[in-house]
Amino acid sequence: MFLLNRDEGRPPTASRDQNSDAHQERRCWDEPTPGYLDQDAMRFFYRWGGHLSATLIRIRARFDGDLDQYVLYLTFLLAELAETMNAEAGAVRPARGMNALSVSEITGIPRESARRKLLLLAANGYLHRDEEGLFTLGDRYGLDAFFSELKPLFWDAVRLPR
Repeated sequence: MFLLNRDEGRPPTASRDQNSDAHQERRCWDEPTPGYLDQDAMRFFYRWGGHLSATLIRIRARFDGDLDQYVLYLTFLLAELAETMNAEAGAVRPARGMNALSVSEITGIPRESARRKLLLLAANGYLHRDEEGLFTLGDRYGLDAFFSELKPLFWDAVRLPR
Protein backbone atom coordinates (compact mmCIF):
# COMPACT_ATOMS: atom_id res chain seq x y z
CA MET A 1 0.00 0.00 0.00
CA PHE A 2 1.33 3.37 -0.97
CA LEU A 3 0.20 6.95 -0.60
CA LEU A 4 -0.92 8.23 -3.97
CA ASN A 5 -2.16 11.53 -5.23
CA ARG A 6 -5.86 11.14 -6.08
CA ASP A 7 -5.44 13.40 -9.08
CA GLU A 8 -2.48 11.46 -10.44
CA GLY A 9 -3.01 10.61 -14.08
CA ARG A 10 -6.09 12.84 -14.40
CA PRO A 11 -6.23 16.12 -16.29
CA PRO A 12 -6.42 19.21 -14.06
CA THR A 13 -9.87 20.61 -13.47
CA ALA A 14 -10.73 24.21 -14.25
CA SER A 15 -11.67 24.89 -10.63
CA ARG A 16 -8.25 23.98 -9.29
CA ASP A 17 -5.65 26.74 -9.20
CA GLN A 18 -2.39 24.97 -9.95
CA ASN A 19 -0.30 28.04 -9.21
CA SER A 20 -1.68 28.57 -5.73
CA ASP A 21 0.79 28.07 -2.88
CA ALA A 22 -2.17 27.32 -0.63
CA HIS A 23 -3.07 24.21 -2.63
CA GLN A 24 -2.21 21.03 -0.84
CA GLU A 25 -2.20 17.68 -2.56
CA ARG A 26 -4.89 15.33 -1.38
CA ARG A 27 -3.49 11.95 -0.52
CA CYS A 28 -5.16 8.65 0.26
CA TRP A 29 -4.28 5.04 0.77
CA ASP A 30 -4.19 3.08 -2.43
CA GLU A 31 -6.51 0.08 -2.42
CA PRO A 32 -4.59 -3.14 -1.73
CA THR A 33 -4.38 -5.66 -4.52
CA PRO A 34 -6.83 -8.54 -4.13
CA GLY A 35 -5.30 -11.42 -2.18
CA TYR A 36 -2.46 -9.31 -0.79
CA LEU A 37 -2.71 -11.10 2.55
CA ASP A 38 -2.06 -14.40 0.80
CA GLN A 39 1.16 -13.14 -0.78
CA ASP A 40 3.86 -12.88 1.85
CA ALA A 41 2.11 -11.44 4.89
CA MET A 42 3.03 -14.36 7.13
CA ARG A 43 6.70 -14.07 6.17
CA PHE A 44 6.59 -10.30 6.71
CA PHE A 45 5.06 -10.59 10.19
CA TYR A 46 7.44 -13.42 11.08
CA ARG A 47 10.45 -11.23 10.11
CA TRP A 48 8.95 -8.16 11.81
CA GLY A 49 8.18 -10.14 14.98
CA GLY A 50 11.77 -11.38 15.04
CA HIS A 51 13.05 -7.81 14.70
CA LEU A 52 10.67 -6.63 17.45
CA SER A 53 11.84 -9.38 19.81
CA ALA A 54 15.52 -8.66 19.12
CA THR A 55 14.97 -4.91 19.60
CA LEU A 56 13.16 -5.38 22.90
CA ILE A 57 15.90 -7.72 24.13
CA ARG A 58 18.59 -5.11 23.28
CA ILE A 59 16.57 -2.32 24.92
CA ARG A 60 15.88 -4.44 28.00
CA ALA A 61 19.60 -5.14 28.39
CA ARG A 62 20.45 -1.44 28.02
CA PHE A 63 18.06 -0.60 30.89
CA ASP A 64 19.24 -3.29 33.33
CA GLY A 65 16.49 -5.73 32.40
CA ASP A 66 13.74 -3.24 33.26
CA LEU A 67 11.46 -2.23 30.39
CA ASP A 68 9.60 0.15 32.74
CA GLN A 69 12.78 2.23 32.86
CA TYR A 70 12.68 2.38 29.06
CA VAL A 71 9.02 3.45 29.11
CA LEU A 72 9.87 6.22 31.58
CA TYR A 73 12.88 7.26 29.52
CA LEU A 74 10.80 7.14 26.33
CA THR A 75 8.43 9.71 27.87
CA PHE A 76 11.31 12.19 28.09
CA LEU A 77 12.65 11.27 24.67
CA LEU A 78 9.26 11.87 23.04
CA ALA A 79 8.92 15.18 24.90
CA GLU A 80 12.32 16.19 23.49
CA LEU A 81 11.23 15.14 20.01
CA ALA A 82 8.03 17.21 20.36
CA GLU A 83 10.10 20.23 21.47
CA THR A 84 12.38 19.80 18.45
CA MET A 85 9.43 19.61 16.05
CA ASN A 86 7.77 22.64 17.69
CA ALA A 87 11.01 24.62 17.42
CA GLU A 88 11.27 23.75 13.72
CA ALA A 89 7.70 25.01 13.31
CA GLY A 90 8.64 28.27 15.06
CA ALA A 91 6.90 27.57 18.38
CA VAL A 92 9.83 27.86 20.77
CA ARG A 93 8.94 27.18 24.40
CA PRO A 94 11.30 27.02 27.36
CA ALA A 95 12.21 23.43 28.21
CA ARG A 96 10.51 22.17 31.36
CA GLY A 97 11.24 19.10 33.35
CA MET A 98 8.73 16.60 34.69
CA ASN A 99 8.28 15.26 38.19
CA ALA A 100 7.64 11.65 39.23
CA LEU A 101 3.90 12.22 39.65
CA SER A 102 3.47 13.58 36.11
CA VAL A 103 5.50 10.77 34.58
CA SER A 104 3.62 8.23 36.68
CA GLU A 105 0.29 9.55 35.38
CA ILE A 106 1.53 9.52 31.77
CA THR A 107 2.94 5.97 31.90
CA GLY A 108 0.61 4.28 34.39
CA ILE A 109 3.60 3.20 36.47
CA PRO A 110 2.92 3.68 40.21
CA ARG A 111 4.40 6.95 41.51
CA GLU A 112 6.85 5.46 43.99
CA SER A 113 8.12 2.94 41.42
CA ALA A 114 8.40 5.73 38.84
CA ARG A 115 10.31 7.90 41.34
CA ARG A 116 12.80 5.12 42.15
CA LYS A 117 13.34 4.31 38.48
CA LEU A 118 13.70 7.99 37.54
CA LEU A 119 16.43 8.33 40.17
CA LEU A 120 18.19 5.28 38.69
CA LEU A 121 17.91 6.76 35.20
CA ALA A 122 19.40 10.02 36.51
CA ALA A 123 22.22 8.16 38.29
CA ASN A 124 23.04 6.35 35.03
CA GLY A 125 23.09 9.54 32.94
CA TYR A 126 19.89 8.95 31.00
CA LEU A 127 18.15 11.84 32.78
CA HIS A 128 19.17 15.01 34.62
CA ARG A 129 17.52 16.07 37.87
CA ASP A 130 17.50 19.76 38.76
CA GLU A 131 17.41 21.40 42.18
CA GLU A 132 13.59 21.51 42.09
CA GLY A 133 13.43 17.74 41.60
CA LEU A 134 12.34 17.96 37.95
CA PHE A 135 13.78 15.50 35.46
CA THR A 136 14.92 16.27 31.91
CA LEU A 137 16.55 14.21 29.20
CA GLY A 138 20.20 13.36 29.80
CA ASP A 139 23.05 12.92 27.36
CA ARG A 140 23.65 9.18 27.54
CA TYR A 141 21.13 7.93 24.97
CA GLY A 142 19.67 10.57 22.68
CA LEU A 143 17.42 10.75 19.65
CA ASP A 144 20.05 9.35 17.26
CA ALA A 145 20.56 6.24 19.39
CA PHE A 146 16.79 5.89 19.81
CA PHE A 147 16.18 5.96 16.05
CA SER A 148 19.14 3.69 15.39
CA GLU A 149 17.84 1.15 17.93
CA LEU A 150 14.35 1.11 16.39
CA LYS A 151 15.44 1.24 12.74
CA PRO A 152 15.14 -2.53 12.21
CA LEU A 153 11.43 -2.32 13.00
CA PHE A 154 10.81 0.19 10.25
CA TRP A 155 13.31 -0.58 7.53
CA ASP A 156 14.84 -4.03 7.94
CA ALA A 157 11.46 -5.63 8.62
CA VAL A 158 9.81 -4.27 5.49
CA ARG A 159 12.80 -4.59 3.15
CA LEU A 160 12.36 -7.59 0.91
CA PRO A 161 15.21 -10.10 0.94
CA ARG A 162 17.24 -10.11 -2.27
